[in-house]
Amino acid sequence: MVESNYFAERARELGAEVIIDQADNNAALQYQKAMEMKEQGVDMLVLIYINEITANAIVRDFNEVDIPVMAYNRLLVNSDLDMYIAGNNQSLGEGMAGYALSQVPRGNYMLFGGDKFDRNAVELQASIDSVLAPSIDNGQINILYKTFTENWDPKNAAFELKQFLNNSETHPDVIISCFDGMSHEMLDVLSEWDLDGEVIITGQDAQIESVQDIAAGKQQMTMYHPFKEIAYTAADVAVALIKGDKLDDFNVVYTDNGFKQVPTVQINSILVTRDNLDEVLIEGGVYTRDEVY
Repeated sequence: MVESNYFAERARELGAEVIIDQADNNAALQYQKAMEMKEQGVDMLVLIYINEITANAIVRDFNEVDIPVMAYNRLLVNSDLDMYIAGNNQSLGEGMAGYALSQVPRGNYMLFGGDKFDRNAVELQASIDSVLAPSIDNGQINILYKTFTENWDPKNAAFELKQFLNNSETHPDVIISCFDGMSHEMLDVLSEWDLDGEVIITGQDAQIESVQDIAAGKQQMTMYHPFKEIAYTAADVAVALIKGDKLDDFNVVYTDNGFKQVPTVQINSILVTRDNLDEVLIEGGVYTRDEVY
């Protein structure tokens, strides 16, 4: 079940009617569909934006008629948002980098971040850097290579890794990869150098291919975002906002988006390794045992 369905499921339990629509990564179509919802008289818009310019226009238009807008998973900058629901990039980076250091406290590291124009990628990389900094400063770890990856594209990450290995006699002990798709693709490159299983590699998203890689001992960990919890929490917050209820139960923090301090609810991710994979992802109903093994 996709997150939007979880959101709708919980919202309906709380007595709300939900309209779900998507724009096939077309910003103009997203604006058109948002305006149709505004004309229908919705009480709130939950937005996973495609393009900042058109998304800002959506928020302005909804502000004009006093319909609140919640940004879901992607923070819209320089916009008068009413709420932001997201994962916690600080704890996400701490989980990845902390795990890597626990496995390889001394060694050569490579860092593959996400798209440099994605605020989530920038915040995540800043968290990773802060965890690694003391070990870099005291000479325990050496950063062989560090890059952002355009569009979080697995093939771009694999190309960068292949170029490095082609031109270096030094191999990494750890690859901190910020996305499972990149991790999975880079494993193919490592296998060409007989390094698969020899390099600690991280990930994010608990995608099925990487979960299978973890079960096989090829990738060591991923950060799983509890999608149902995030969607249910978003629905709880949305209904509370519409009703005008206080948000005291949601541990609200504030995120600077360049325009205002946006009220924010963050959901922590779960570190998944081979040791707790069954408990978190199979017993938790994310995947079946046959899918993983």
